[in-house]
Amino acid sequence: MTQITKRHLDFVQEAREAFESSLLLETYRNDDDTLIALRMGMDRDCVEVWELGNKIANFVQQMDPYPMPRKVVREFSYDMEKQLEANENKGGWKETDFEYLQRHLRINANKLNHALSKADKDKHEITIRCTNIANYAMMIADNEGEHL
Repeated sequence: MTQITKRHLDFVQEAREAFESSLLLETYRNDDDTLIALRMGMDRDCVEVWELGNKIANFVQQMDPYPMPRKVVREFSYDMEKQLEANENKGGWKETDFEYLQRHLRINANKLNHALSKADKDKHEITIRCTNIANYAMMIADNEGEHL
């Protein structure tokens, strides 16, 4: 690999801006065609730079993943994962019938209603109940539904 220079880093920024302005753009070249940037990565958030056929570097996670869920959705999915991990010893949901999952969804919905009705709301409890409801809904969708 060639040593990374300021010129390369400036080009990464230039390519990043070009990629962010056009979600369909997969390659980007500088004006004199000496540098080429490729949009890379599973989430299409990396910039790989090549100079005259030599790879300079793969600059990972330079952009927000695409398709990019909203920040609140990403944060909520992390909360969902924390709740799944906290309840991991209860077993998987693949072999669980929908009545069981639906019953626990309702139990959490009732606990959420109770937490929301308090004058002094417990934000942690509300988050746990919301993530549990979302997790049970996801389990039902995974077992009984189809991906859209």
